[in-house]
Amino acid sequence: MFRTIAAPTRTVTSQLARHAHSAPPAMIPARLYSGRILSNGMISSRVPKPPRASEQREPVGKHWPEEPDDFLDHHGPWTKISEAVKNDHRQLEAYYVRMTKSDDQAYQEEYQNAFIWKLSRHSIAEEIVLYPNLERCVEKGNYMASQDRHEHYKLKRELKRFQKLRPSSPEFMPTLERLWQELKTHMQEEEAHDLVKLEEAITESKSKAIADSFEYWKDASPTRSHPWVPNTPPWETVVGSIVAPWDRMMDKWRKWPPAEDISGQPGARSPPM
Repeated sequence: MFRTIAAPTRTVTSQLARHAHSAPPAMIPARLYSGRILSNGMISSRVPKPPRASEQREPVGKHWPEEPDDFLDHHGPWTKISEAVKNDHRQLEAYYVRMTKSDDQAYQEEYQNAFIWKLSRHSIAEEIVLYPNLERCVEKGNYMASQDRHEHYKLKRELKRFQKLRPSSPEFMPTLERLWQELKTHMQEEEAHDLVKLEEAITESKSKAIADSFEYWKDASPTRSHPWVPNTPPWETVVGSIVAPWDRMMDKWRKWPPAEDISGQPGARSPPM
């Protein structure tokens, strides 16, 4: 829990947003969502509230247009934010498939680490970049972002449990299946609703700028799940910048798939770069 100096909320948060990172100004969301400072100087609870029934999105089908391995070697620069997000989704599915189709526990551990690394960074970059743009640019986008953040909170808690397990544990596969079913539904909703609405509301140049910012924040984000970390800027950027170096140091002792299997990864037993 963080304590702040008594000062108007807008002044404190705007200063933090300016100095949290050396990123270009466009990468810092113009508006701040939640992160309220209470009268006693404490930051309000970070647990997002579930959306009301009237704010729920319509369910989407289970069809995925690409095979999971199709995107393994694809990496930006992206011309649209939807391309960047969908590429991560395809990679996550590929890692899940490789864990479930193998009985080799060393192989499963490598892809477990890759899955955690990808999902942790992807989720935080969405919260810092994608969801604020939904709120700013899309009609009723605040409802979409509210539901997404609530789903992320549940996913992070399940991912936290999963990252503590070894493939030899009898809970490994059941936990992975629970996590994947929640994650798959969330990704389908994003692709069918959120990204479509956002792309319709912004220009091509704006979409590319958001995609560039999304990739930037992935590189600056923690690589493991920390459900207690705030899920809205600027607090997420401040706390994440403290947690990320520790995660990346511990990554050096984890096992990773070979370089030819995952783009941006130098080799087996080496952390992603």
